[in-house]
Amino acid sequence: MEGRREESREEVKEGGEVTDEQRQEIKAKLIELGVWRAHEVGDPLTSREAASVVQSRLQEWLADGVLLDSSGYVGDSPARRVDVVRGEFSYRIAVGDNYPEAICLAALALPEFLKQHPECAA
Repeated sequence: MEGRREESREEVKEGGEVTDEQRQEIKAKLIELGVWRAHEVGDPLTSREAASVVQSRLQEWLADGVLLDSSGYVGDSPARRVDVVRGEFSYRIAVGDNYPEAICLAALALPEFLKQHPECAA
C-alpha cells in the first residue's frame, strides 16, 4: 500500500521555478518548524548540504524503524521524490525538481503526514 501526496509540489510551484517570494515563505516555514535556524549559513532550497541538515532533523521526528527516503527517477533527471518508509509501507510525501527542493517540500508535508500516521512519529 502506498500513500501519495504529490500535490505538495503543485501547491508551492506555479508553472515552473520556485519564485523568490515562495523561497522566502518556505524558508520561514522551515525555521518555524525548527528544521532550519535563521542564523544558519546556506539555503536549504538550493544547497545540497543545507538540505541534508534538514533531512537529518526531519528523521528525528520519525519512530525507530521509519525512514525518510529520498530517491531519484530513472535517467539523467535531477527530480527527486521523498517517501516515508515503514516496513513494507511507503508513503510519497513530496516530489521536487531536485534534492533540496524535494526535502524542503517534505518538511512542509511531514507534520500533517504524522498527524495522519501517528505510528510513524517518534
